[in-house]
Amino acid sequence: MNSSDSQNVQNGGSGFSDEALLAKFVAGDQEAFAQIVLRYERELYSFILRYVSDQTTAEDLFQETFVQLHRSAHTFDPDRRLRPWLFTIAANKARDYLRASARRSMQPLDAQSNGEDSATFANLLPGTGADAPTAAMLAEDAQRVRDVLSAMSPMQREVIILSFYQRLSYKEMAEILNVPLGTVKSRLHIALGQFARLYKARTQEKG
Repeated sequence: MNSSDSQNVQNGGSGFSDEALLAKFVAGDQEAFAQIVLRYERELYSFILRYVSDQTTAEDLFQETFVQLHRSAHTFDPDRRLRPWLFTIAANKARDYLRASARRSMQPLDAQSNGEDSATFANLLPGTGADAPTAAMLAEDAQRVRDVLSAMSPMQREVIILSFYQRLSYKEMAEILNVPLGTVKSRLHIALGQFARLYKARTQEKG
């Protein structure tokens, strides 16, 4: 049993791999799909919540992710891993939500915006400080970390969450984001630099 299967047994209460469970569901076993939902309930919801920073929205997107998985299960390539595909669906749902939110906020709020909404969708900025998220978490400053992540662009936030919270490999991240491996590394480097700058600024504001 590989490490992925071992983790799946612990999380889902089943000796079957994700891929085997999905195959069982496609063959008509409804309980197999329930096992997949149970297995990813906490991990995937946490990913979406960190992405959109809203509990109700995260719950809705979590449900939408599994509705799509339910509908598209028969199209899954059994030679691939389910986990990256599932996170791809969730990330796409979160991106669509944030894009729609950005469009809504730009129309009625342009005249009265205080700059906070635009900062959430800021452009990528270069920087340094590759160990910033780890240092911040070790300092147990969770709220400040959440504030900083919320102030970053969706692209930056996404790559940090996938790497530091979900602990995905570069290869898995590349599959989820549908970009080359080198692009993942570049995005993460840029995002970490921006995180370091924002975290430092928030720290100084707090005194």
